[in-house]
Amino acid sequence: MTSAASPNRVAWIDAAKGLGIILIVLGHLASVEAPSAFYVYIYAFHVPLFFFISGLTLKPGNKPFGAMLGDKARTLLVPYFCYALLGYAFYLAGYAAARAAGLSIEQFGYGPWRPLWGVLYGTLGEGRLVNTPMWFVVALFCTFAIGWLINTAVRPVALRWVLVLALAAAGIQASRHVTLPWSLSSALVGLVFFQAGHTHARLGRWPVTAGRAALLCVPLLALTLASGLNGFVTLADMVLGHPLLYLVFAFAGTYATVLLVQALGPGADWLAWLGQRSMAIMVIHMLIIRVVKVGLSAVMHLPIGQLETQALPVALTGVVTAILLVPSVAIMERFLPWTLGKKRRVTA
Repeated sequence: MTSAASPNRVAWIDAAKGLGIILIVLGHLASVEAPSAFYVYIYAFHVPLFFFISGLTLKPGNKPFGAMLGDKARTLLVPYFCYALLGYAFYLAGYAAARAAGLSIEQFGYGPWRPLWGVLYGTLGEGRLVNTPMWFVVALFCTFAIGWLINTAVRPVALRWVLVLALAAAGIQASRHVTLPWSLSSALVGLVFFQAGHTHARLGRWPVTAGRAALLCVPLLALTLASGLNGFVTLADMVLGHPLLYLVFAFAGTYATVLLVQALGPGADWLAWLGQRSMAIMVIHMLIIRVVKVGLSAVMHLPIGQLETQALPVALTGVVTAILLVPSVAIMERFLPWTLGKKRRVTA
């Protein structure tokens, strides 16, 4: 398992990303209108996990701010615009087909221009982003830029945390009154997990032994199972429940995931393989899921809303999506690596 572009990858970090991206895909198969206990559980931490992992790789001050921003524009903003616009193209095709057939379909009720404007605005809601997972990509860009500045310009660690927590509180407060562009409210909350990841990287105490990781993982998993106490949360829409409980359960699930892949050791190699392709999976899986749902809706003669609430159609959606992801990701990695922010393709 190698990467032509990154020969010095850390396997357990890739494995954590691999497990995280599986949870992300699973979290988009069924309806969240009346979320299951499993959805309440994974939504408590699966997105914070990715902010945390990004913080682990932060190297503040290693290059000028402009150079760092250029690198992140290539690795995050290029994929964002490529696949957000691809989502818009999907929408436009469906919108044109619905109009030609004289159908009034709720999903295409935003007209041709609002979803295009939404690509520039970069925040979910009111038809702005058709390829919905793209909010995370642009939010991560904002989080990384802010985190880099804080950890480069501010020397006292305690003051860094004061700034991070203050910005997160500001993001939560702002989300109650206004929808900020580029998913900035979510990015500011994600900054807490990003900073935690960077703090752990500076401490240099990971990875731990497999036995110790397994021992520490158990109580954290048990704690995360109590996430229902805070209800269903989603960072994308800034539905956090009680902010303190949100942080507790998000950190518990994040740490449990990281420790779990370390406890698995070589058994997590397949997760690391997925982790190296997590960007490709992140940007394309929702479009595939939506195509699969439309196809199953036609075959099974079920409305999509009903299809998303029944176990068999949800399972079929997951299986077909997984099958279609394999060639889709392979094509993207081999022939379109630049759309993923990569200079060279990932090789097996």
